[in-house]
Amino acid sequence: MSKIRLLQLGCMVAAAALVAVEAMRSRRGSAPGGMARAVLAAVAAGNLLFVGFLCVNHIAFPLNLDLMEGTVLEHCRRAANFQAIYPEPTPAYVPLAYNPLFYVLAVPFGWILGVTLPTLRLVAILGMVGSGFILFRTIREKTSSRWWGLIGAGLFAAAYSVMDAYLDTAHSDSWLVFSALLGTYIIDRNRSRRWNILGVLVLVASFWFKQHGALFAIGGVAWLTWREGFRRSVPYWLVACLFGPVLYILGGPLLFGSHFHYFTWEVPREWSEVHLGTFVRYAKFIVKSYPLLAAAALFATASAGRQAKKDLSVWHVQFVFAMLTGLMGSLDIGSSNNVYIPVGTWFILVGVLGIHEFGKRREGLERLGASSLLLFVSFALLLYNPLNEICSFRASESYDDLVAELNGVDGTVYAPSLGQLQEGYVLYPAAHWVALEDMLRGPGKETRDHPTVRRLLQPVIEPNGPTYILSNYPLDDLIPALAFLTDYYVLAEDYEDRFKPLRVLPGRWDHAWPRYLYRYDAAKAVADE
Repeated sequence: MSKIRLLQLGCMVAAAALVAVEAMRSRRGSAPGGMARAVLAAVAAGNLLFVGFLCVNHIAFPLNLDLMEGTVLEHCRRAANFQAIYPEPTPAYVPLAYNPLFYVLAVPFGWILGVTLPTLRLVAILGMVGSGFILFRTIREKTSSRWWGLIGAGLFAAAYSVMDAYLDTAHSDSWLVFSALLGTYIIDRNRSRRWNILGVLVLVASFWFKQHGALFAIGGVAWLTWREGFRRSVPYWLVACLFGPVLYILGGPLLFGSHFHYFTWEVPREWSEVHLGTFVRYAKFIVKSYPLLAAAALFATASAGRQAKKDLSVWHVQFVFAMLTGLMGSLDIGSSNNVYIPVGTWFILVGVLGIHEFGKRREGLERLGASSLLLFVSFALLLYNPLNEICSFRASESYDDLVAELNGVDGTVYAPSLGQLQEGYVLYPAAHWVALEDMLRGPGKETRDHPTVRRLLQPVIEPNGPTYILSNYPLDDLIPALAFLTDYYVLAEDYEDRFKPLRVLPGRWDHAWPRYLYRYDAAKAVADE
C-alpha cells in the first residue's frame, strides 16, 4: 500500500473517531457537530491556501509546467499578432487540436503584460478563481450557509492533483469550467429572457474553449426548453446555433486559419475508441477519487428528478451533461485526466448539495455525524503528496543553465518534448510530439515512420549543418511516430538530473525533464538508407 493510501486511511479513521466523539456529545445535549464542522472548515481553508501558494510558486516557472505550454504560447503569440492560429502545418509550427477561445482571451493580457508563460498562467488562474467563486456562491445560496459554500470551494481546491494540475497552467481547462458554471448560474437565477440569452452565450463560449463544452450549451438550452416550452425557447436555440455550429462552420476558417476545421474537428474525431477499457477507466477514476461525492450527486439528481417540477434544477440537468463530458474524454484512451475536470467539478457541486440534503432528510443519521463523516472521507480521498506539486526553487537557475548549454551547441536543436522556449534560445523545428502524434493517432492507425511526420521533420532528417535533438526520454521510448529518428541520431550526452528542477508537473503521465541530447550522425544515416 502506498504512503498516500495509508495517509488517506489514517485520515478516515481519525475522522470517524472525531465524528463518534461528536455524536456522543450531542446525545448528552451538546450542539451536534460543532467540532467536526470547525475542523472541516479548517481543512477546506487549508486546501484553498495551499492552492494559492501553488499559483504563486508556479506562475513564474521558466519552462513548461504542462507538456504543451510552450506550444500554447506559440498559439497565443500568433493570435496577438493577428496571424492564423490554424494554418497549414510547417516544421516551425504545428497547431494543437483545441478550440481557440483561450488564445484569443489571452491577447489583451499579452498586449499589456507581454505574451509570456506567466501571463497565460495568470489568465488560467483567473478562470480557476472564478470557478471556485461560482461553486462557493451557488452552494451558499442553495444551502443558506457560508460554511457549506466554503466546503464546496475547499473540495475544488483539494482536487487540484486529481485534476492533473491543469487549473493554473497555460491551458483552457479552467475557463471551460468557469464558463460552464457561470452560464449555468445565470440561467438558474431566471431573472429575465435577456439574462437567459446571456447565460446561453456564456455556455456556448465553453465550447469555444474546448469542444466538450458543447454539451453544456446543449444542457442549458434543453433545460430552458423544458422549463419555458419550445415556442418561448426558440430565441435560445437560435442564439446557441448561430454562435455555435453556424459560426464554427462558416466563420472558423475565416477567423482562425485555413486548417481550422482540420485541427479542431477532423483530428480529434479520429481519437475516439469504444471498448470495455473506455468505461473501466472512467469507473476506476470515479471510484478512486470521487466515490461519495458522485453517489451523493446521483442521489440528489435522482431525487430531484422524481419531483421534477418542484426540485429539479438546471444544475441537475448539467450534472448529466457533465457526466457525458467525462465519457467523451474516456473515449480518448491516451488523454490526461484533465478531461475529467468538468465532471469532477459537478461531482463536488451537486455532491455537496446532495450531502446537505441527505442531512436534512435523515435527522437521526445526521445527529450521528453522517454528513461530516462523508465530507471528511471525500477530502481524504483527494489527498496527494504536496511536494510533488511544488516547483523547484532552483528552476530559474536551471533554466539559465539549459539556455547556456543550448547556445553552446554548434548547431540547431529540435526538442520534441518542449516545442518552443519562451525566451533565450530558438528551437527548430518547433513541432511538438503531441501535435505530431495527434494528427496520426486513432484506433487501428499505424503511426510509425509516417510520411506526414517525415515531411514536417525534414530539416532534422536532412539537415544543412550540425543538428541535435533534446528529449525528455530516449528517442526510441518517446512515441512510435518519432522512433525512426534513431536511424539518424546517436546519443551525445545524458544530462541525468542536471535539469531536473525543470520537471513537468506530474499527472496521469510522467513527462520528466530535458535530459537526452542526440547528435545527427551522417555516417549512420547513410548506412541505414
